Order: sequence, then structure tokens, then C-alpha cells
Amino acid sequence: MNWATIIIAIILLLPASQQQSFGGLPRKVLSYNPTYDFWFFVPSGRPKVVTQNVQNAYWAARTKGGVCYTDLWFYCLTGIEIEE
Repeated sequence: MNWATIIIAIILLLPASQQQSFGGLPRKVLSYNPTYDFWFFVPSGRPKVVTQNVQNAYWAARTKGGVCYTDLWFYCLTGIEIEE
């Protein structure tokens, strides 16, 4: 193998960070673990409460950008606020 192939392989294997800012605050992307039935944030942390409305929004948007949180819940792709 040449060095270029190794470097490209390493770059492709490194995970992309999903923590970006929204309105100056770092956003957290909501995720769900069905095995243990708990909600968590990517890259790290857990929400205190995930209301039913936010859960419904997550299931509707999980393949279309997802649900994010800063100091309020919103759709990651569009930035539209989700009512709790």
C-alpha cells in the first residue's frame, strides 16, 4: 500500500463531529438507544426530559436531519422550533 491510500483510509474512518453551533450555542443531536430504552445526545450527554412531542418529532425527522437541542428543541436541518 502506498501512503496516500493509508491516509485516505484513516480520514474516511474518522467520525465526523455533529456538534455544531446554532445561534452561537453548541447544538446537541438527539439519538435513541432502543436496546436500553434511553435518549442521549451526540456527541455526549443525556437530556433530562424528552417530552412526547419531541419524541414524535424525532421519529418523524430521524432520516431527514434529526432533532437538535441548544436551549430549545428544533429540527436540525431547518431550524424550526419544536413545541414541548
